[in-house]
This record gives sequence, structure tokens and C-alpha cells, in this order.
Amino acid sequence: MFGYVTPLKSELRVREYDVFKAYYCGLCREIGEKSYISKITLTYDMTFLALLLSSVYLDRVGTQKSFCPFKMSKVEMVSKNPFLEYAAEMNILLSNRKLLDDYNDDRSLAALIGSKIIKLNKYKTTSKEKIERIEDYLKEINRLEKSKCDNIDEIGGCFGEVTSEIFAVYDDDNAKLLKFIGLNIGKWVYTLDAYDDLIDDINGNSYNPLIYRFQYNNEGPNEFKTKIKDNIKFVLIKCLDEISKAFELLDIKKNKGLIENIIYLGMERKTSSVLEGSCSNEKSIRSFRNKGRCFPRGSETGI
Repeated sequence: MFGYVTPLKSELRVREYDVFKAYYCGLCREIGEKSYISKITLTYDMTFLALLLSSVYLDRVGTQKSFCPFKMSKVEMVSKNPFLEYAAEMNILLSNRKLLDDYNDDRSLAALIGSKIIKLNKYKTTSKEKIERIEDYLKEINRLEKSKCDNIDEIGGCFGEVTSEIFAVYDDDNAKLLKFIGLNIGKWVYTLDAYDDLIDDINGNSYNPLIYRFQYNNEGPNEFKTKIKDNIKFVLIKCLDEISKAFELLDIKKNKGLIENIIYLGMERKTSSVLEGSCSNEKSIRSFRNKGRCFPRGSETGI
């Protein structure tokens, strides 16, 4: 998860944009309290997770003014809540596993050192069983990539199982819908990322399931990418359609307009941008081990 799930700022109300920033800054603070250096792994996608879960399960969320060392001033942040803490744990967990995977693949000393720094020794809101399930799916993704899997549905679906686990926190009716949303967001992210990186992967002789699925035969990379665009567009639009159907059934207590902006406008715009070659994501996600990428970086209210 990895920088694709963002709002379309130009269509947001000022208040909605302020709410998104408050969740982003609140998540940054929460990550920093658990592992300060892990602030550099903060992603918009985990911000969306915290926002969505809070909007489904909490009637009200407080905000507070806190000092931001990056802006050197006080900024509005969402106050502590269990879903912000959960999203912080997931953010750190995935970042740690990505670094460990880098080390296992390439014996990268930097990745090994990073994995020792960016980690949690104790998870307060995440069960051991959930972590084990996520790790099993990540191992399966790694196995499929090493075997040069040519089935984008299989490997994208496996990443979808990771995000499905992440989106489900309780065993209730909403959790079933959230799990389905997470599944399709994962499929969408993996497929979008593979298409986004296709030319770089061809030129760098790196694994990409689309190279094998559509049988790249040493033609021009741009020509090949254009040739398969309609196939990829169909998969991406199908995922967005499934996400929107499930979202309509969710019982959203607040922030519905902001979440609608992200799902219906932000993700659609990101899809179009990648298909047209005008998108640059925060970092590549396939197998959590692509090289040369960087991590991106109260009073009671009704937010």
C-alpha cells in the first residue's frame, strides 16, 4: 500500500481537506510514538485506512494542536483512537517486512539495518494470528514472483488477501464489507503498480507479471504497454466497481463525502493517470522489494 489511495484535492471542500490532513498528521504522530524513525514510512493508504475505520466505528473523533518537527509549527491532528493506532502498526509491519524481503533477496546491508530500526517489538491492537496470516500471504507473493508467475489475477489476488486482512478488524457485518473492499483495493493497487512500472521493469530486466502474462517479445516497451492498456483498464475498472458497490452498503457515521471523493474521484483519477503514463507513485509495492525506491513520507469535533 503505497501511495495510490488519495483524494482528489481539487474536488474537496476546505473542511474535508483539513480532515484528511488531520488524519495524516495524526497517523504520523502515532507512528512516531511507536518508532520515531518509522515516520519516514508513512503512506496515504494507511491514512485512508485510519479514516475509513474511524468513520465506520466511531461516532466522534477529537482533534488537537500538536507541534510538527517537519513544519516547525503546531498543526491540527486527529486525537488518539484505536484505529489510528492500528493503522500505525500496519504501516510499520508492512515496511519492516519489505525491508526483510529486500535483505533475503539481495543480502542488502542497508535493508538489514533498516529492518532492525523500523519495527515493533509489541503490537497493542493487532493479534498474533492476524500478523501470521498477513506474513503467510506475503510469503506466497514472494514465491509467486520468484517463480515468475504469469497470472496477474492470482498474484494480485494474493496481495488483495493481505489488504483484506488489514481492512477487517472485527467479525461483524461491516467487517465483511471492509474485507471485500480491502481485497479489491489490493488487487487494484497491485495491477496498477505493475502497469505503472512496466517500462522500467522491461528495461531493468526485473520481474513484472504483465511481461509474462502478455508475452513480451522484445518489442518496444512503450508499444507493448500501449498494446495491453485496454486489458489492464478492464481489470482496474472492475476492481473500482466492486469497491464502490461494497462501500454503498457500509454504515458510515461521518466523513462520507471525503471517503466518496477518495473512492470515486481520487482512485479513478489515479487509474487514468497511470494508464496515460502521467502518474508517479510514492513507491513500488510488488513483492515489497523493488529497488531504488524511497519511502514517502483536541477538542471534540465530528470528524
